[in-house]
Amino acid sequence: MKVKRNIIKIEEELCNGCGLCAKGCHEGALQIIDGKARLISELYCDGLGACIGDCPMNAISIEEKEVEAYDEIAVIKRIKQKEICESISL
Repeated sequence: MKVKRNIIKIEEELCNGCGLCAKGCHEGALQIIDGKARLISELYCDGLGACIGDCPMNAISIEEKEVEAYDEIAVIKRIKQKEICESISL
């Protein structure tokens, strides 16, 4: 179901791919792909913009947009899966 809510927007031409935003995104909604920050799923973005302050290039902003609703359960599952994968690779 689509709802109108705040979500981050990345200006690709400004992004330098430093990864600080991805580290600042506790929900795991951002990844560096092909040298640029990408929103991998609107479901994971809570729209609060914790990643904005981490961007040295000011490439991230918040916009109101009609998108899928934030899915906290999917975020928790994603975080747990990531933790499992990281513990296996250690």
